[in-house]
Amino acid sequence: MSSETGRSSEAVLDRLSTVTGPVNRALQPLANAYNRLLGGYFGEMNGLQFVLIVGTLVGLLTAPLWGNYALIQSMVAASIWAILAMGWDIQSGYTGYISFGHSVLSGGAAYTTAMLIHNVNPELPLLVTIPVSVLAALGIGLLIALPSLRLSGPYFSLITFVAVLIFYRMMNPFSEYTGGETGLSGLEKIFDVTAPAASYYLFLLPMLAVAAALLIVARSNIGLILVAIRENESAVEAAGINATKFKIWSFVLSSIPMGIGGVLLAHRFGNVDPATFIVVDNSIEMIAMAVVGGMSSILGPLGGAFLIILLEDVVLHALGLEAELRWAILWAIVLAILVFARDGLFRKLWHGLERLGGDRR
Repeated sequence: MSSETGRSSEAVLDRLSTVTGPVNRALQPLANAYNRLLGGYFGEMNGLQFVLIVGTLVGLLTAPLWGNYALIQSMVAASIWAILAMGWDIQSGYTGYISFGHSVLSGGAAYTTAMLIHNVNPELPLLVTIPVSVLAALGIGLLIALPSLRLSGPYFSLITFVAVLIFYRMMNPFSEYTGGETGLSGLEKIFDVTAPAASYYLFLLPMLAVAAALLIVARSNIGLILVAIRENESAVEAAGINATKFKIWSFVLSSIPMGIGGVLLAHRFGNVDPATFIVVDNSIEMIAMAVVGGMSSILGPLGGAFLIILLEDVVLHALGLEAELRWAILWAIVLAILVFARDGLFRKLWHGLERLGGDRR
């Protein structure tokens, strides 16, 4: 049944390409100009793919001009979660080592920011707290990676899961510094409700910078080796490449965006607490966003984060449903996507545009 469905979809795309092919050829000069300048860094595109990327970028950058306050708030949240999902993807999506412990990295960065302000100096500027918090996420990432990356499969995932539990339980014994169950409050909120448009870019621009940096890394030799580890780690070792060293590099690369996302999340809410920042639910949400968009693609997790956040906060909320029902419907949709589009929606869209452009590569 699934192969018949696949053949039917391909037949539909082939028929549509007779219409979209000429459109693609008309747009191809623009795509060629991009391919010559930036294709080596971010990947080459055909005309239709170029229009999709440019249109999405223009839509994101001009959102304050056409979006209402609720939409801007949701897009701020989506920008943060996109950073977290992309950070998870460069480690787990590319190497195949599925981590349930990434909420510890973002939560560690958020808590570092809060503890610096509460326990060191309330006047510390963001230029100090942000780098220190990202370094804290990096340290926590290495602390998890060094003992766990010699394991694989469920053993690796179990260790990362246990790391979340340990970090969560440490909040109460050190409540003098962490605030215990209630957490710490009083952080500077960088989302100004009186100037939502200006505040929006404080979240969007870091997200775009993280996406660009991770795309460059993913297309470099490092990214190729991470994918090779996922496909056949024994062959990588046989080629004389130290796979463990590159897996640790993947954690380093992942920890930096996780730290940035954690700090932005802390300054969005103005407080941190273990139930919001450290719970394993956050890691599962990152995984869901990456899988829905398309793992090991960077832009797929970005799209998955925006899809899930906007679906819950805007579309389902507009139907007037209660929070629990919205949550149940959202995860039912995620499960349906996992069953019927296991490669991710945005990966399917990307390959579909290749076919519609008449490109059979």
